[in-house]
Amino acid sequence: MGQNLSTDLFTGATMISLLLNKKKPGKIGVLEFDATIHESHEYTNTITEFPVEKGFNISDHIIRQPEKLTMEGFVTNTPIPRSSDLAPLDGADAQQNRVETALEQLLDLAGLPSPTKNTSDVESNTLFPKLIDVVETGLRQYKNMVITRITIPRDRNTGETMQFTCEMRHLITVMTETVIMQNVSELNGRAPNASTQAPDESKKGAQVNPTINSTKNNKLTSWMASLGNAFQKKPTDFVHL
Repeated sequence: MGQNLSTDLFTGATMISLLLNKKKPGKIGVLEFDATIHESHEYTNTITEFPVEKGFNISDHIIRQPEKLTMEGFVTNTPIPRSSDLAPLDGADAQQNRVETALEQLLDLAGLPSPTKNTSDVESNTLFPKLIDVVETGLRQYKNMVITRITIPRDRNTGETMQFTCEMRHLITVMTETVIMQNVSELNGRAPNASTQAPDESKKGAQVNPTINSTKNNKLTSWMASLGNAFQKKPTDFVHL
């Protein structure tokens, strides 16, 4: 009994300290927390398991993995006033409390249907994880993050609050660009002529030097004549050793 009471007091004091903190709370896209309870920043490199010869570029054998971020946030229907823009949450209306709004925003970012809406009214092509432009943490700002996992524990002491853990991963994006190449003759400022035109690739191999062919034919004819003469000789013409 005494241990549970001390634990509850510690938890309550910790939560009040977080809610009264003047620092800007955590934020995932449009969802702003009343308090950030925990953050975990993970940076990983994958290194080859094979030996690397000395003198080679070591970066060719190291792969930097996408950044991972885990945030544990807290939202309540009765927040302690911290700033004028704390309540209501963005997107909340008069008939909806802050916890419901936060839950809908969190599930929408993860590409999951809202529990307060009929799933038959939601188009299936809209249920995809969103690419989150900005995630605010106490350590740094992240961009291009995607939610990979959400955990929302509930018990008899939860009340009108929502405590959740959100795991995110950085999505590496690339950009391609198409460049229109100009004619080489236009760049040189002159029209193409016979001396600058490249040879036709389809005709390569068909042009053969006639002198080389004549020499090869003469050698082949001489060899065949010698072979024929050898077969025409009688056994007695050969010298026995």
